Amino acid sequence: MPNSPINNASKSVLVIAISLIVASCSDFKERVTGNRINQGTITYNVSYPYLDSNDIGLNLLPNQMTLIFRGDQYKTESVGGMGLFSAGFVSHNKDKTVDHYMKVISSKYVSRFTPKGLKHFFHNFPSYRLEKLDTNKKIAGYNCEATRVVFYNNVVSDYLIWHTKEIDIEDFTWCSPFPTIDGVLMEYKVQQEGLVLDFKASAVTKDSISMEQFKVPLDYTIVSNNTFIRKIEEAFVSFDY
Repeated sequence: MPNSPINNASKSVLVIAISLIVASCSDFKERVTGNRINQGTITYNVSYPYLDSNDIGLNLLPNQMTLIFRGDQYKTESVGGMGLFSAGFVSHNKDKTVDHYMKVISSKYVSRFTPKGLKHFFHNFPSYRLEKLDTNKKIAGYNCEATRVVFYNNVVSDYLIWHTKEIDIEDFTWCSPFPTIDGVLMEYKVQQEGLVLDFKASAVTKDSISMEQFKVPLDYTIVSNNTFIRKIEEAFVSFDY
């Protein structure tokens, strides 16, 4: 049965929650070395290479993701379904915890994952190996290196991930499916349940980011890791018609 627009939107919630996607000292000082910054906003364009461009469901899917960062922490967020769906996470890189959150219509959930919990979160991600390539290009004004993701058994073709060391977010990929890639991801793919999203950084701005921006709103219900994952799976069932 073809996917309905709402079903595609619900899938995007799960995929963005996985996209790849917080504590800091009070005496934080901004550091800028050449083109390097450690406080600001990255804006990503989001596209869906395997969906029909004429599919009206594309109008419900997110076409942009924002990432704010300051020092050793960052937060991602994307909204789709005309505001009905949103998902993101707050990464505490120093403490190695990540707060995944999602909203489906009026239901809002958040759960804190440790490295052990993330293994369960990513347990369905296809097995792969990485090939570092000797090639570079600029994305949003930043020099990026390429790494090829080679899958052992995957319906999606192998692809390149572009990453930069010119944006100062330490251990950026620790909570992603690619924890050994060094640098901030600037162009990459995320896949889950047959839906593939392309993320490409379109702009990087040097902003003043406050610690308040890393807080998940109080109206989100705190749930266990297993419950959070189950709620994501239920979103598929709820909109599969």
